[in-house]
Parts: sequence; structure tokens; C-alpha cells
Amino acid sequence: MVMDAKILEDIGLTKGESKVYLALLLLGQTTTGPIVKKSGVTTSKSYKILDRLEEKGLVSHVYKNKVKHFKSAPPDKILALVNKQYLDVEKRKKEVERIIPELIKYQQLRTLNKGEASYVIGITNFQDYPKNIAEFFRLLQLKRDRKGVKSYFLLSEEARGTFEYMKKSKCSFLRHIPYASLVSINIYKDITIIGVFLARPILFKIKSKEVADTFMKYFHILWEQGRE
Repeated sequence: MVMDAKILEDIGLTKGESKVYLALLLLGQTTTGPIVKKSGVTTSKSYKILDRLEEKGLVSHVYKNKVKHFKSAPPDKILALVNKQYLDVEKRKKEVERIIPELIKYQQLRTLNKGEASYVIGITNFQDYPKNIAEFFRLLQLKRDRKGVKSYFLLSEEARGTFEYMKKSKCSFLRHIPYASLVSINIYKDITIIGVFLARPILFKIKSKEVADTFMKYFHILWEQGRE
């Protein structure tokens, strides 16, 4: 064959599927015999391969005198297949982005034991957060409280009085600083999580005791300057 079948393998077709599709492009509508000869796949495998290519929309068939004839779909169907793969990946990416905060929450709750502490810098007014993010914060704190994990929060002055559930929590300790930001820093043990809490949160997790210790020094300096 003139074209390297590996090009089609790179977009998700198997080696056999690539060879059969290219064979059909060259042959036009035909039966399995010429396909097997042109592609080099065995007769027994050719039927399964053709079925898979039909499922992907790259091959169709008709009956002529009760004999099955196969025909390749136009090459632009390959582009449509790639576009579908791209959209599927984007959809999965969005789903993963959506659940990342939940995954981090479960990881944090598993990592921290009763009496241990989590430290957060940079929380702004409760109303500034999208509803799903605000609810995430609330549920996370409830779970921390049940487990007996201490939580130290440095909130902005704008946030004063807006996080009622923190004030009611026996495990939460609050102080306020003048600066407000939708970017927060969460430190616990050797973990630092930097979060940008917009409609679609962006989170960076750093596992390093050195980095966590550096941010903890920053936290304590601000804590001393903060007001209850």
C-alpha cells in the first residue's frame, strides 16, 4: 500500500482495521476475497475487522445476488471520527475537572486524623464564590468537624460574618486580614493546594514538606497580623 497504515493507527484504529480500510479505499465496493488479498489480513479476522469498522462508521455493506459487498466511507469520515474522539476527551476532561475538588476533599479527610490541622489562606466573601464551590466548602468543613480535624482560616475582612458555619464550628479558628482573593492556599502536613475558585476551579497540588513549611511560615506571619 502507498499510505502507511500506522497513520490511522495513531488515531485509534487497530493495525488490521487500518489495513482493511485502506484496502477498501483502493478497491472500491467489493467482497471479502479481494479485501483479504489486498490488506494481508486473514479471512477469519477480516469479518470481525469489517464489523468493527462498520460500528465506527468507516465501512458500509450491501447485498448483491445474496453476496455481501463492502464499501469504505469517504475519507472525511476519518476527520469526523477524530473530532468525536476530541469531543469525548474534552467531555471527560470537564468531568475530571468537576470532581477534582471532591477527590482532594476525600484525600484530605483520609490523610488528616483527629487533632491534626489544616490551614487556609485567602478566603473572600461567601457570596463571591459560585454556589457549587461555596457548598463544597461547607460540606468539607462539616466532614472535618465530624472527624475532629482542626481548621485555621485566614479570611478577608470582606468575608467577616459571611461564613456562619465556620463560626459555629468547634474545630474552626478564624482571623481576618485586609486582602481579599479568589485564590486560596490550603496547607496540611506536606501538602500545599493552591486553588483558583471560579466557576470551573483550577487546583494545583504540591507534595513537598519544604514547600508546605514555607507556606506555613507565611501563614503564621499573617495569623499574627490578623484580627478575630
